Amino acid sequence: MTKHHTFAIGDIHGRADLLDTLLVAIDKRASDMTIDYSIVFLGDVIDRGPESKRALELVGEAIASKPGSSLILGNHDWFPIRILDELAGDHAEMALDHWIYNMGGGSTLLSYGFDPDGFTVADLDENFPRGHLDLVRNAVSHVELEGHILVHAGLAPGIALAEQSRRDMMWIAEPFLSSTEDFEKVVVHGHTVTASRRCEKARHRIGIDTGAYATGRLAAVHMYPDGRTEFLETSTHGRGIVELVAPVQV
Repeated sequence: MTKHHTFAIGDIHGRADLLDTLLVAIDKRASDMTIDYSIVFLGDVIDRGPESKRALELVGEAIASKPGSSLILGNHDWFPIRILDELAGDHAEMALDHWIYNMGGGSTLLSYGFDPDGFTVADLDENFPRGHLDLVRNAVSHVELEGHILVHAGLAPGIALAEQSRRDMMWIAEPFLSSTEDFEKVVVHGHTVTASRRCEKARHRIGIDTGAYATGRLAAVHMYPDGRTEFLETSTHGRGIVELVAPVQV
């Protein structure tokens, strides 16, 4: 058995079919290579795609079965617990409407068998599976490895990792994406769909949000103990196919 390897998976957005395919491929790859591994989900498991419930189930199962695995909190994952834990009254109801009608939360509710129209904060509190809410509540802001920092959206330039705000780590696009700053380690992130809809690699960052809910392409980066990286993407050419790909240099 070689040293521990890490796979980071990009934004799933309710595409449980693609996630299931990718998880099977990762496990087979690890078995063929006789390596020990964990998985870090970069967040945005839910919304937009059709199977958010099943996607959260798969994430929970993977975290439970693979020691050291974790979920990083994405801005979409955060919205239901923001509504329940951080807001109240009209503010909570307004945020719920925004989530349902503007962020793809309606698709999430449908996957649980709920009717989004007329759905209330009380319904969310009383009927949404407690285990799935707790999974999101226990999500982390980032994961730091020997040569990489894994985060949902990115980091604010010029700010130490320990001082980064939760909001930036969930929401930032610019000035992070175009920054030329050295973040000391390569930042692996999702959140912003890559321009190429493929895995992209820049000097300071690796972007693996390939717009899975729309493109049918869900990506993962395999990080070796020595810092090397390889990239996996589900194939749009056939169900159940995962390809080893070269990242687009940006």
